[in-house]
Order: sequence, then C-alpha cells, then structure tokens
Amino acid sequence: MNKYLLILLFSLLGTQLIAQSNCERNLNEARADYSSGNLYAIPGKLADCLEDGFSKPDKIAALRLLTLTYININQQEKAKSTFIKLLNIQTDFQVQENVDPSELYSLYRKIDTDIKYFIGVTFGLNLNDIRVTDPNNTNPVQSKHSSNYSTKFPSPQIGVGVQFLYPITKNWVVGSEVQFQNHKFLYSETNYYDLYDNSQNGDDNYSIIEYEASNNGINLNINIRYMKDYYTWKPFIELGGVGRYNLSYSIPTYTNNYFLTVEDEIISGYDISHRRINFNVGINANIGTMRKIGENYAEIKFGISNYFVRHLNEKARNSLNTYTIADGMALAEDNYTNFVYQVSFTFNIPFFNFQ
Repeated sequence: MNKYLLILLFSLLGTQLIAQSNCERNLNEARADYSSGNLYAIPGKLADCLEDGFSKPDKIAALRLLTLTYININQQEKAKSTFIKLLNIQTDFQVQENVDPSELYSLYRKIDTDIKYFIGVTFGLNLNDIRVTDPNNTNPVQSKHSSNYSTKFPSPQIGVGVQFLYPITKNWVVGSEVQFQNHKFLYSETNYYDLYDNSQNGDDNYSIIEYEASNNGINLNINIRYMKDYYTWKPFIELGGVGRYNLSYSIPTYTNNYFLTVEDEIISGYDISHRRINFNVGINANIGTMRKIGENYAEIKFGISNYFVRHLNEKARNSLNTYTIADGMALAEDNYTNFVYQVSFTFNIPFFNFQ
C-alpha cells in the first residue's frame, strides 16, 4: 500500500514539475514575442499557465508582460483588469517613473492603490502607577502610618487584542482597539502604635500589611492618529479615549502580622470585586511607528493611559463593613486613580480595493 502511495506522490510531483517547466518555457517565448513585436501571440501562450502552472514570481512577471501587451495593442480595459489581478497577488507592487515603461507607469497612476484599512493583532506590557485620592487608615489605633504602592513588573497584557485602523486622509487615521488587559500592583503598609501610650512606640508595637492586587478587564480604545507616510516607515502620534469594563478584582496574596494576633494573617485568592466599580474611563496618548515587513506592517508604540474614575464603588467608600478581609484588621483600601504606562506590539494587515 505504501509503495503505491509513493508512486502516486512521485507521479503528481513529476507532473507539477513538467507543468512548471512548460510554463517557464511559455513565459520565455512570450518575452521573445514581445521583443520582436509579435504581440498578438502572447495572450494565448500565457492563458493556461495563468490559471494554474506559474509560480508566484513568474505569475507576476507574466501579468506585467500581458498588461504591457494589452496597452500596446490598444486594449486598455484588458490592460487595467490584468494589472489589477497583478496587484491583488502582490499588493505592494511598485511601478517606478523613469525606470519602468512610461505607459505602464501611466496606467499605474490611474489605479487607486491607497490602503483602505488595516486589521491587526496586538500584544503588550504595562506598568501601573497608583495615585491615591482618598487614603483610609487600616488600623483604628495608631501613631504613625506609612503606606506604599509600587508597580509589579512585568504586568502583562494577557491575551490577544484586535486593532482596526481607517485612514481618512494621507496623514490622519482613526483607529479602535479591543484588548484584554491585566493590571497589577503591590502594596505595603507599616503601622506603629502603642495601645496604652501613643506618645511612645514600642519595638514590637507595629504591624506590616502586604498584598498584591490584580485586575482583569476589557479595554476599548478610540484614537485619532497623525501619521507620516514614508512607505517603509510610518511614524505617528495619537490621542484618544479609553473605556474599560472590569471583569474581576482579586488579591492573590495577602499577609498581616498585626501584633495582637498569635499568627500572621495570610490569605490567598481573595475576591474583592464587590468593592470595585465595573466601568472606568480615561484618556490615552501614544507615540510609535509602523514598519513595512513584506506586504504587511509591524507596529510598536509607547503610551500612557489615565483613568479618571476612583476604583472603589460607593458602598465600599461609605461602609466600614467592607474594610476588612476575613474579619481581620485589614483591608481599609485607599481610593485611587490609575496611570498605566504601556508598550504594545501589533501586526497589521493592509486591505485594498484596487480599481
């Protein structure tokens, strides 16, 4: 059985090689016919191989030759149709003035070769900068309170985002982006106190609270981009708004060594979604560039987002019952806004409507 499969495979491979060899010969003959002025013989020699037989480079060469042929025998509509077929195979095909035949350059200039829109997939990293708006004291009796928010690096934008770009002019582009994004930060707090004499701080009369916070959400960015088009490079700046739907809030790790307890309070995987808002809005600014790779474009951009809405919901801000975790001394959360610094990488595919 295997012997017959191998025979069939080699037969098909041999047939394909023979077909490619015949088509290469036809293309060379068509080039010779064009050089000698035997133009009317060219379409018939290329027709079958254009359907199935040419490799991609040979097919592009054959369509270019056929376009020139139709131009020279005064069949302009066929020339345009043939050249559009070429552009659909290689969207970034270039015709250069004073290098290519003038009649081909003239036809190329009449065809709409502008990019209509881009669709891309994106991935990135971010850092969160917490700005406290309303601080809350964690412990009710204290003489000194020290707290610190810090970034957790890296805090990845987990998952895949989708970007859509629509050029409205040569330099101005509107865009939208939907992305699943994870925000993380670290918190540490030290409280010094003496229950009997607040004027002195005993060596053991303090507590240290530490936790990590994690927030998963879906971002919708709407941007306006100013872009310079250098064909291979497309540097840009953009401004826009961001809306975020928060899917979950959690504290993966939490410790508190409150001095009146026998053991440290250690909690893992605590859900704090009931304390947080569902929606947040803000603005963002980015700078970056697109780089042509083949017929597509890679993109890198650096930016910052500023979320306006405080993260605690009204119930959490007004009710003491929401200030504790598992009946422990903490957590009396601060109300804060969030700056997000981010770098993102996008692979963009351009789409055309040649006509």
